[in-house]
Amino acid sequence: MRSSAPSRRKFLRSSSVLVAVATVGLSACATFTNNSAAATVDGTDISRDTLESFIDEFAANRQLPLADGIVQSDDARNLLAGMIKAKVYTDFLARYGKPLTKAQRDAVRADIGTDQIKNLSTDLQSLVIDLNAATNAITELDPPSDAAIEKLYNEKPSLTGAMCASHIVVKKKATAQKMLSMLSNGAKFADLAKKYSTEPAAKESGGALQGQSADGKTGPCMSILEYQQNFDPAFTRGALAARAGVPYGPVQSSFGWHVILLAPWDQVKDAALDLVKGEPGPNLATGYLANADITVDPAYGRWASATGNIAAN
Repeated sequence: MRSSAPSRRKFLRSSSVLVAVATVGLSACATFTNNSAAATVDGTDISRDTLESFIDEFAANRQLPLADGIVQSDDARNLLAGMIKAKVYTDFLARYGKPLTKAQRDAVRADIGTDQIKNLSTDLQSLVIDLNAATNAITELDPPSDAAIEKLYNEKPSLTGAMCASHIVVKKKATAQKMLSMLSNGAKFADLAKKYSTEPAAKESGGALQGQSADGKTGPCMSILEYQQNFDPAFTRGALAARAGVPYGPVQSSFGWHVILLAPWDQVKDAALDLVKGEPGPNLATGYLANADITVDPAYGRWASATGNIAAN
C-alpha cells in the first residue's frame, strides 16, 4: 500500500497558490455537465467563468506553462484545486472560530510582494492572498480539547485528520468477503490478518499499520497527509470512509482486496491525541477537506479525496 517514503510538513508545501498555485485544462471535446459551475463545494458553486478568466490571466502573465499557446491540463486542474482549497480552508477557519483577518491577509500580501501579483485582477489577487493566508493561519492553530477530538473521532476518525488502521489484504474479493463474514461472527481481526493476509509483516503486526507522530514517535496512527502522499489512493479512499471499530470493505487496490479496520477510540486514545495535537491545524483542516462535499465538472477532471486534489478522468 505504501508507494514512497514519508514526507513531513506536506500540508504547507501543497496548499499555497501562485507562490503555490495548483490547476486543469480542457480538451477540444470536453463536455460540460453544468452551464455555470466548474466545481461545487458544500453546496457553493465555483464559477466556470471565473476559472476560465483566471486561466487566461495566468497564461497572459506567463505563470502557467504553455504548449502552442495552450495552458497545460495539469496546470489548469491545479488552479481549480487551489480555488476549491481556498474555499474549504476559509470555511474551516470560520467554523473553528478563527476566521481570516485583514491583518493575516495583509501579512501575506507583504510577504509575497507587490511585484508578483500587481498585474493580476483583484479577484485573482484575492484568491492568491486567501489561500496563502488560510494555509498560514491553519498551521498556527492551537489544538482543541481532548473531548472535542474524541467526539470527532467517534463520529468518523478521518474528521480528526488521523487514522489508526489495520488491514487484511488478500488476492480475491471472495476471500475478503469471507473475512468480513468471519469478523461479524466474532473472529479477531489480528488473528485473521496473521493467518490470511498476503502482507508479510502481518504475521507479526496482525495487520496494524504503524506511523510516526510529529515528534518522531512510532505508533498505531498516521495522519491523512501521510496516507495521501504514501499509500495507494484506493486504499486511502477506503480508510477515509471507514468508521471506528467497524470492519470496512472489500476495498480493491493495486495490492489486492482489503478489509480495513480503524481502531476504536479507547484502544488508541493517547496515540491519536498525540498525533492530532502535534500539528492540530493541518490535521484537522485536512480531515475537513477529505470529508467536504466536493464535485468537479468532468470536463476538468474529478475530485479525489484520497489525494486531496483533482485527478484527470
